[in-house]
Amino acid sequence: MAQGTALAKGARITAGVLCLLFFFWTAYWLAVDVGEFGVVGVWDSWTGSRAPGTNQVTDPVQLGFCLLQLTAAGAAFAGRRSAGGLLAVATTVTFATALQALISVGNHTSDDRWFRNAETGTATFDGVFLSSLPLFLLTLVAGVVLLAGMRSWPRQAPSEPPARPAKAAGVIGGLTLGAMALGYVAYQLYLLVQYGTDALTLLYLGKGALSSLLALAPGWYAVVFLLLTAIAGITCLTRGCAARGLALGLAVALLPNAVLSVVSFLNTDAFAEMTKSTPGLSVIICAQLALDLFGSLALGALMVRGEPVAPAWQPPSPAMAFAAPGFVPVPAAPPPAGWQQPGPPLMPRSAAPRCRPASRPCRPASRSPRRAGSARRSTDARNAAKTAVTGPRAGDRRLPYVRTAEAG
Repeated sequence: MAQGTALAKGARITAGVLCLLFFFWTAYWLAVDVGEFGVVGVWDSWTGSRAPGTNQVTDPVQLGFCLLQLTAAGAAFAGRRSAGGLLAVATTVTFATALQALISVGNHTSDDRWFRNAETGTATFDGVFLSSLPLFLLTLVAGVVLLAGMRSWPRQAPSEPPARPAKAAGVIGGLTLGAMALGYVAYQLYLLVQYGTDALTLLYLGKGALSSLLALAPGWYAVVFLLLTAIAGITCLTRGCAARGLALGLAVALLPNAVLSVVSFLNTDAFAEMTKSTPGLSVIICAQLALDLFGSLALGALMVRGEPVAPAWQPPSPAMAFAAPGFVPVPAAPPPAGWQQPGPPLMPRSAAPRCRPASRPCRPASRSPRRAGSARRSTDARNAAKTAVTGPRAGDRRLPYVRTAEAG
């Protein structure tokens, strides 16, 4: 039977509850932005029609993360076999967001600015920082739960087998995710070659380049998704049990940002300006955007259905013990002295009467032995006395006794 791994039920439910808390946290800040700038204002900032507002919290990346967190929590509570991979991706991107917020919001001041348009001392600014610390700790707890909750399959108790992608879907999905990973590598190498090590703070921490309070630095974003796509691609090629969940999680996380980025490029001339100033970077970004958009759609179509690693498993029945080849049984010990095998059981006594020879009539067997013996002795005594008077009869065999009686 094929082997696999699956997330235990307790770990799945616990991670689902934590992921639901992640969703509430992200959805709350989305609601704050909508309440502050309105639906139209938030949409315009996401599509590039206007610059983000002061202390705007979210961006299109956070929209994808919010959908991913909700999808992962729903899959965990519904007992989907892809829940493990979805929870892993959701926990990773939430960890990246919380860590980025702790660094950027925690270090931003009026003199040392990390954001383009953020003001300190406001309820929104302070709330993002104060809520990021417990969120960061919860992501660590969720990661430990997911790692500790992995169990090998089959188990002792009967259970449904984990699912893996089909053979063709695994190969296509693995190649697609591998191309995405190569795009993130090319993006980072290009920036490091063009700007050198002096741009490390800007590239990986986002100092001075962040447009919203929960925005990820471009290099940090590329590192996180490089790791996720590389792991998911290898898992798909090997048809691992977590491949479907990882691929679906990446598709949900990347698709909203890719769609809104395409809309932004179509509404503005930002892409044309970038092509003139940095043609190499524009080619890399365009290729990466196409991979994120069409690759996410392809992954969703390929990984939505899987196949079980083996038929439904039932616990094996205990097998009979057979002697090993060449086994010679030890002879039994001889019986002790004086022992013999018991014979057949005795037949019960018959209740029929015991009969004498045909010359005499039968007497019932109910007569007691004692009375029968005394009657026999009295008969013999009478016969002896009669013989002593009349003499022995011819043919009497008790002549010595008679002679003795006559002599006396």
